[in-house]
Amino acid sequence: MIRFLLVFALFWAHVAFATANTANVISLNTATTNVTTSSYVTLVSSLPIVPSQIVIVNATSSVIKLAYGASGSETDFVSVSGSSTIIIDQLSRHLTMGVRLAVEAISASASSGYVSVSLIP
Repeated sequence: MIRFLLVFALFWAHVAFATANTANVISLNTATTNVTTSSYVTLVSSLPIVPSQIVIVNATSSVIKLAYGASGSETDFVSVSGSSTIIIDQLSRHLTMGVRLAVEAISASASSGYVSVSLIP
């Protein structure tokens, strides 16, 4: 738990330092919208910026994967284990402005917690 809180604090410090625009933070409450292993759930239908980095917080107990692209044609680009945070660099060739970003569970459906993606310009 302490490790998670430390990572979470570092995440917010990184986001606050990198950008003050909260429009670039996308969150999904999985208690409201379950993330299942059977289909992708849209995080955002159109990215507002071209991110150079993204910070992903997976505060669920499930392994998830993020994908980009139109519904039915998603391309997976990262998986994130449960209760973890990762930072990904050099995404401009994949995540362009206007692209759809979606999430799907890998190990088991996520029905509690949240998934948060911060787009860093």
